[in-house]
Amino acid sequence: MAVTPSAFFEKNLKWFALVLLLLLLFKFMQGCNRNMGYSIKEKNYVHVIDSLNTKYNNLREESQDSIKKLNFELRLAKDRTNSANERASAVQSAVEKLRSNTTVVIKGAEEIKDTNKRK
Repeated sequence: MAVTPSAFFEKNLKWFALVLLLLLLFKFMQGCNRNMGYSIKEKNYVHVIDSLNTKYNNLREESQDSIKKLNFELRLAKDRTNSANERASAVQSAVEKLRSNTTVVIKGAEEIKDTNKRK
């Protein structure tokens, strides 16, 4: 006995509907899992990006602070150098003035007597 196609579909219609429903449910679950995976990855990416931004901002602030500190130390060293140069030039001018105003006369340099007595 040959079964016609319409009779075969009518006889197994509930099985076809059940298989299609299971396939549809499987695809729905697959899509939800994919979306869940995307949202988890997105949260991880947002967390990583936020932590990198925080580290970048902290490093930038530290570098700005160190730049300010080094600039201050540089200005302080320049001031110290200028004051040392001024003191050195003042001492040098004082020594030159002292040399020009003083004449040193050593008395008795010509008369050296031998104080040793020989027998």
